[in-house]
Amino acid sequence: MRTAAELLERMVQGVFDEPDPDRRAAVIEEIFTVEVIFTDPHATVVGREALGAAVTALRERIGAAAFTPAGPPREVGDLGMRAWRLGVEGQEPVGSGLDVVLVLDGRIARLWTFLD
Repeated sequence: MRTAAELLERMVQGVFDEPDPDRRAAVIEEIFTVEVIFTDPHATVVGREALGAAVTALRERIGAAAFTPAGPPREVGDLGMRAWRLGVEGQEPVGSGLDVVLVLDGRIARLWTFLD
């Protein structure tokens, strides 16, 4: 089973930084539970499809910006967290935050995103 740290890495690369919606949906199916709950300061959504829609809307807003780690992932038990920055390569970040995940049976069941 994947650890929270491994899932966080896969999530950023394969979901939040993935521009292709079909590839993104495949990774969402791979690493998230069916009834995943995603909460950020703007909304809470439930389910893989709703998560995919939320990420698609986010990708449309941020354009060419990408998420990069701001330090290593940390985990304890079934919880993991990783700080990140958002920006275009070679430019100052335009945002930053922290993702926290709860892992059940090797998949992300809860995702909380905190914005700085």
